[in-house]
Amino acid sequence: MSFRDILAVILSAEDDKPAVRAAQIVAQKSGAHLGAAFLIPLPDEPLAYEPSVVAGVWAELLSRARNDAAEERAKVEAMLASGGDQTIDLRMGEALARDLGRVAGVHARYADLCVLTRPSAEGLDGRHDLVEGVLFNSGRPALIAPPGWNGSTIGSRPLLAWDASREAARALSESYDLIDGAEGVMVVTIDAKAKMFGHGESPGANIAAHLARRGAKAEVRNVDGAGRSQADIILEQAAAFNADLIIMGGYAHARIREYMFGGATRDMLEKANVPMLMAH
Repeated sequence: MSFRDILAVILSAEDDKPAVRAAQIVAQKSGAHLGAAFLIPLPDEPLAYEPSVVAGVWAELLSRARNDAAEERAKVEAMLASGGDQTIDLRMGEALARDLGRVAGVHARYADLCVLTRPSAEGLDGRHDLVEGVLFNSGRPALIAPPGWNGSTIGSRPLLAWDASREAARALSESYDLIDGAEGVMVVTIDAKAKMFGHGESPGANIAAHLARRGAKAEVRNVDGAGRSQADIILEQAAAFNADLIIMGGYAHARIREYMFGGATRDMLEKANVPMLMAH
């Protein structure tokens, strides 16, 4: 597909500079329209026995949250205005904090690509919910920029984390507009086994041939995991290749399994220092 409409999701002017930066790079590369959704988390209703007490306290909390949001919106508008010649269409959305991921997913439906800032390693900034909301509720891919990222290219040297899943195939198909004309593509498999309903006779060979037919110079690296986490291996290979983009499927396993036992998606959302394009 060709990107024509790109959306950056913003919670904070300062913290979401990486998402805006990444969205601007992709929009310039694709000649796409660039929009931004500034999402405002509203406080949950307080617990109390007296409805009149609840109403009064919540009204005060709501007023404070909206006043804070108005100040933050002014910062967001200033940040977007300082981005150069590119005009960014700003829209607003507000919801209870627990619903903000679904709101992000709805906004993302009306764009070809949704760009977000990666959650913090501590996972306390609510961004896991945003990423999951986009991946599970929008039907669109997510481009996720690391906190503090200020790179200049996305897709010149992509790494494809290939596990032969439908999620990985979907992520790759959504990345073509970014990686067309790339210097090279590194295809990384981890503990891959030859299997008819998966990697085929030679892990990585089929997808490398597919990329070659699209004009990409693909190199396959089959890695023995040796019990290490997949995220650590992917990031190690990305650093060795000097990758400026990691392409991978998102949540090939159920979210509850990833939450309880860990998984590549969740680990990457905590550790990645390179922009990632994910699709589910």
